[in-house]
Amino acid sequence: MSFFDEIGSILNQYQSGAAPNREQARAHYDEIANAVPRDVLAETIGPAVGSLDSAHVERKIEQSAAAMTPDQRGSFLQTLLAGLGGGATLPAILARIGASPAVATDPAQATPQDVAKVATYAKDNRPEIFQKAMAFYAEHPTLVKVLGTLAIASIAKNLAGGGGRRSLI
Repeated sequence: MSFFDEIGSILNQYQSGAAPNREQARAHYDEIANAVPRDVLAETIGPAVGSLDSAHVERKIEQSAAAMTPDQRGSFLQTLLAGLGGGATLPAILARIGASPAVATDPAQATPQDVAKVATYAKDNRPEIFQKAMAFYAEHPTLVKVLGTLAIASIAKNLAGGGGRRSLI
């Protein structure tokens, strides 16, 4: 039995444009996270969240980063920073986008705002880096729920639209 057999009715609700309330979306995400293989979920979260507008993504990433432990924040940010490249240009990029340049050498000291600014910059300028970093959320379902109903709906739509079906073959 595939995950689509288990949660297809939930995914189809989102595909058809259903607008669940916050509690329903969170409950649905629990079912999704339990049924969908982590690797499929990891490949789906980045493109799904990346399809949302940047202002929404920045607010929601900041909220989820506030719910992360400092180690989680540092780990997530490190993935983003590594993809953006090191060297002398990284502190300048961080300063330009309003993130602390110090996080280039110590990501664990990043504030939720720093994480949100870097994630949004990556989403807008290096979407492949953003999508890779967002795989972090596949291991942290509670943080996905902090991203909100729109993010959950986008993830479900991507899964329903074939975002995970190729893994079933």
